[in-house]
Amino acid sequence: MKEYIRSNYQFLLLCSLWILVGITAGPIPAIIFILLSVLALKYKFLYEELFLGFAVILILSDSRYKGLAFAADVKVIYILLLSLFFFFDRKNFGSVNKLFYLFAPFLILSLFLIVISDDWGKCFQKTLSYTLLLFVVPNYVVKVYQIRGEFFFRNIVFLFALFLIAGVAMKLAGSPMVSLAGRYRGVFGNPNGLGLFCTIFFLLFFVVQEYYPSLFLKREKIFIYVLIIFSAIASGSRNTIVCLLSFLVFMRLYKLSPFIGFFVLAFIAIGYELIFQNFETIIRYLSLGEYFRIETLATGSGRNVAWHFAWERIQENFFFGKGFAYDEILFYGKDSVQLSMLGHQGNAHNSYLTIWLNTGIIGLFFFARGFLLAFINGAKNSRIAFPVMFTILFSANFESWMAASLNPITIQLWIILTIFTSVEFNENKKLYSLSHID
Repeated sequence: MKEYIRSNYQFLLLCSLWILVGITAGPIPAIIFILLSVLALKYKFLYEELFLGFAVILILSDSRYKGLAFAADVKVIYILLLSLFFFFDRKNFGSVNKLFYLFAPFLILSLFLIVISDDWGKCFQKTLSYTLLLFVVPNYVVKVYQIRGEFFFRNIVFLFALFLIAGVAMKLAGSPMVSLAGRYRGVFGNPNGLGLFCTIFFLLFFVVQEYYPSLFLKREKIFIYVLIIFSAIASGSRNTIVCLLSFLVFMRLYKLSPFIGFFVLAFIAIGYELIFQNFETIIRYLSLGEYFRIETLATGSGRNVAWHFAWERIQENFFFGKGFAYDEILFYGKDSVQLSMLGHQGNAHNSYLTIWLNTGIIGLFFFARGFLLAFINGAKNSRIAFPVMFTILFSANFESWMAASLNPITIQLWIILTIFTSVEFNENKKLYSLSHID
């Protein structure tokens, strides 16, 4: 970590200045300063700093601290600039990454649904942001990798780890900012958001090690894993704990035999409802009732209310939804008071129901098609692709993060899929393993 900070102190200082200006001078000066910084980075062809700066803004935008409110506004302009840089600098980027094309039918349908949206302005903005994120991330990841090589992924991992370290440091200092309703949230907006970040970050780190096993020293690997697991446990996110344990189990099975691993995965998927129904009994037997907040399991912390409400609204637009942001109109509109009285807070808490609400069963099919094809292609290059896929699917079953775009979670999914599917990484995978000693 010291080496990373020493080698990247200028970039880290720039990000610190973004935060300082935002806190002391307010949103407008911060936005102007950040956008000028982005233009300067592009002028100097610092593509890695451009991309990592965008990741920093996404993490800051998840915070509920008023001093960081500028990040929610600037991230929309930031991704537009990244897209414009690509379009007007094609000689340095090359062809469009194929991952984007796998989801093209889903994105095209989403664009058509804007015309029937109840809030076409908000729908257009969210559709555009989702499209641009899927477009920007794979192309910039490949571009930076061509310049920096595998050390680009080392910098991503350490940058994300710094935010977890910041949360732990604030917790040790007794800061009340890192807690919400008695649960640890770090620098993120809520504990479940921290848990989701830890889940996907854990998978990203695992994938990076699979492709570049000697990129991190043993002590660095231990430190990052301990940091992620500590943050996940402290957040009290049940979803995160189950996801990480499931991933480790399936990784062990797949190392023994891909066939056994896939068979067990299918068995778990079929018997999922039976396991869920008896989850409370299992938790009580293990004496983990207090940690898993056993009193909320019966109602799923309001999730059952959200799922029932979403399913009722899906019947009204079963085949074609009413575009991106329709879920927000429903859950934060006139029905929000009634839902709150029933014990629900937030969105649908399920990525599949959210996508179904917004784009209909047709849109959900197109998204699932792209998602599965990406991981099937990834499975041809790496044995860990299916365990990663299963963990992501499980995580998305309890939160709507996969249906959102400009957040610190979804960007990691597209980084993972870019590594799995892009020829730039998989052509060199065997060469790397032959030329490096684990």
